Amino acid sequence: MQFARYYAHGEVAYGVVEDGMVKQITTTPFEDYKITDHAHPLDHVQLLAPVVPGKVIAIALNYSTHLGERPAPKRVEGFYKPHNCIIADGENIILPKDAGRVDEEGELVVIIGKTAKNVSKEKALDYVLGYTIGNDVSGRDWQNGPEKDMQWWRAKGADTFGPLGPIISTDIDPFDFTIQVLVNGEKTANQAHAKDLIFDIPTVIAEISKYVTLDPGDIIYSGTPGQTSQLNPGDVVEVEIPGIGVLRNPVVSE
Repeated sequence: MQFARYYAHGEVAYGVVEDGMVKQITTTPFEDYKITDHAHPLDHVQLLAPVVPGKVIAIALNYSTHLGERPAPKRVEGFYKPHNCIIADGENIILPKDAGRVDEEGELVVIIGKTAKNVSKEKALDYVLGYTIGNDVSGRDWQNGPEKDMQWWRAKGADTFGPLGPIISTDIDPFDFTIQVLVNGEKTANQAHAKDLIFDIPTVIAEISKYVTLDPGDIIYSGTPGQTSQLNPGDVVEVEIPGIGVLRNPVVSE
């Protein structure tokens, strides 16, 4: 099943996506809902970020192909992104004037469906509603430059540095998915298969839930693979995961 969060006729709603149509549901996918007979062609609505998360947690260095010369982490290494960095498919990534180099990071994003605390790895996927696509946009000079910040608060959390969408898919196999990032239509080296994950999705959820209660609507950016590419004003960056679609965002200067 696929869900969209959208704006149409002055109203924000959730709906089920099927055969190019979105059929409004009576509440959110995180609650018991019914499908109504109120439907729109998908291309007649404005798609919004598919969830309004209470918490945004991202996982660092979670693909072997992204390590370079760095050692693999010994445990799941998470950090927070502020919820106001989230933007929808089609919205602009805005590069701050003093950011220096800014890179894309295409990722599978986990959407939590019900409250998870101290869940086991074996049961972790029972707490997942579905998956979407994310771009963990990263200010590299702020993150790793000669005068780098002590924390990643702006390198990972600046406004617009969290594209998310376009829809939620419940049918993705977290052990068998692919990611491909394109910039201006050209494939980048930011690509991988789930087999390249250092910590798989159930392990990530279980480990986080030991320390932080995950609530319905919380999201986890699960890590980026390969080598990332610099973004420049005028670029269009696309992150593709089959079964979900393409998250596409233009890049502009502040």
